[in-house]
Amino acid sequence: MNNIVKPTLVLGLIALVASMALSHIKKITYPNILKQEKEKQERALAMVLPGYAVGDKVTVKVDGGDFSYWPAHKDESGAVKKAYAFITSSTGYSGDVVSMVGVDEAGTILGLSILQQGETPGLGARSVEVASKNTFWQTITGNAKEEGEMSPWFQQQFTGLNGKNKITIIKKGDWDPSIKDELLSRNAITAITGATITSRATIKGVEKGMDSLAKALEAASQAAPAGAQSITGGAR
Repeated sequence: MNNIVKPTLVLGLIALVASMALSHIKKITYPNILKQEKEKQERALAMVLPGYAVGDKVTVKVDGGDFSYWPAHKDESGAVKKAYAFITSSTGYSGDVVSMVGVDEAGTILGLSILQQGETPGLGARSVEVASKNTFWQTITGNAKEEGEMSPWFQQQFTGLNGKNKITIIKKGDWDPSIKDELLSRNAITAITGATITSRATIKGVEKGMDSLAKALEAASQAAPAGAQSITGGAR
C-alpha cells in the first residue's frame, strides 16, 4: 500500500506546485501579453488602413454573435473618405486562418494582414512569408540592401480586389508585379503552391467578414440614420 500511496502523494504535490507556479507566471506575464497583442493589432490596422485615421472599435450583434469593426476616415481633395477594418477567420489545413481586412466604402480591399495561422511550414505557412530580394551571400557578408518594411507577397495581392464580389484563384506561382494587372482584372489571387486550402481559407474569411460588415453597418445605419454608410453585398 505504501508503494502506491507515497508516489501518488508526491505526484499530487508536484502537480499542485507546478499548477500554482504556472498560474503565478501567467498572472505576471498577462499584462505584457495584452500589451503585445494591442501593439500587434495597431500595426495590423495601420497596414490594412494606410493613411486613414482609425476610430474606436465597434461591436454589434450579427447573426446571433458579436462582430467587431473599426471605422476610419481620411480627407482627400476636400472630401471625407470612409473605410472599415475587421477581423475574420476561416478553417485552413491545420486550423483557423485569422486575418484583419481593411476595405473602403466601395468594398475595395485596402489591405489584408494574417494575424494567426498554424499551417504547414513551407506550404500554407508561406502565407506570412516575406520574400527578400537580397541574396543569401549579401546577407551573410553584410551587404544586404535596405528594403524597408515589407509585407508577405501572398497578403499583398489582396490589395485592390473587390471584396464585395467573388474572389477566384489562378495558379500562377508566387505573386510578382508582372501578373498584378491580370489578377486585378479577374478579381483573383494566385494560390500558394501546394497550399490551395490555405489560399481558399483566406478568401472565405474575407467573404465571411464582408457579409458580416455589411450587416453590421446596416444595423448601425438603422439605429443612427446619420451613422456609418452600409456596404451592400455584390454577386458571390
